[in-house]
Amino acid sequence: MSSHLISKLPTYLVRLQLTYQNAGERRLSEIILHCHYATIEDAAYDNWNGGMYGHDVVLFLPVETLSFVGLDELEEVRKRLLADLNTLGDGIDNEWFNALRLDLNDDNDPEYQRAVPFSKKLPVNPDAVEFWKPGLARVFVSHRDLYKKEARELGEALEEYGMSCFIAHDTIAPLAEWRDEIMKGLETMEAMIVFMTDDFQDSLWCQQEVGYALGKSTPIVPLKLGSKDPPGFISHLQAMRGSMDNPYAAAKGLFPLIGKALGRQERLNEVLITAFCESPSYSDTKERFNRMEASVKSLTDAQLQQIVAAFAGNGQLNGAGHLTSKYERLRYFLENATRRKFTVSRGVISEQKSAAAFADDDADVPF
Repeated sequence: MSSHLISKLPTYLVRLQLTYQNAGERRLSEIILHCHYATIEDAAYDNWNGGMYGHDVVLFLPVETLSFVGLDELEEVRKRLLADLNTLGDGIDNEWFNALRLDLNDDNDPEYQRAVPFSKKLPVNPDAVEFWKPGLARVFVSHRDLYKKEARELGEALEEYGMSCFIAHDTIAPLAEWRDEIMKGLETMEAMIVFMTDDFQDSLWCQQEVGYALGKSTPIVPLKLGSKDPPGFISHLQAMRGSMDNPYAAAKGLFPLIGKALGRQERLNEVLITAFCESPSYSDTKERFNRMEASVKSLTDAQLQQIVAAFAGNGQLNGAGHLTSKYERLRYFLENATRRKFTVSRGVISEQKSAAAFADDDADVPF
């Protein structure tokens, strides 16, 4: 038979998605928003009232969406969606939604191949995600909750190297929907550090986070803090040996690995320049300048202006003798990176114009 109820399914899904969103039921909203849906017409029949036809609905979901529904919650979520669909379709005679199934996207499944996408998800803009610090490399630290203190200390150490770290237990703001925030972190990260403790693989959440990184080809850097090597799909990766007692030593070793993982020298330059400009102390200024000087061989005009503005406004830069002593390290760095001449004094970086440049300026003067 031709099903009027199935033809209404797209409209029902839109209505449910908006209803869940407005009610703050984000998990249900996300399930519909990210699904591909398929139907099995006349999957069931009941001869009551002249014949009743039941149709099955399959919602195919990406792993990052379905994985945030625990196995103990799956049946409850499935029943809720099915009941709400039947509430919307209650006015259609002789038809009902018989069953609803949640399944993973599978390009080899004929059912999935004919499924219809509910919508195309817009990518998350990293600049709009509050927990990432602007200009720094976005690094997701996957760890067991028992080690949140150590993970936080590692994140603080890595910030000196220009890394903004997502530590789930410390990064998420109070009252924020933590699943959504974790998803934002996973979607917008540039690299992942796996905090490889001996109990890491016992956590379903940690396994899901690593699986997400593998699925989107995000570089993964395991930091070995126990006796076990990386498990499963990351067993081929060489883990760096670390210590919970010395996060700064671990950060120093991780920096070149993450720098390599970023894959583009321009991105690494941005990270190092931003870290230098935001230096919080004279000692940090020395270390951050040395790292920047060793790696950054050229500056764009925008990067030069970023340094000029930071030097004027950050007393930990313009007061640092390491930059402005008789060795004039900052001036030489700027000149080597731009092939231009500068003076650096009293918190001001000024470009020296050549005689030829002054001649060009005078060429327009009519006397």
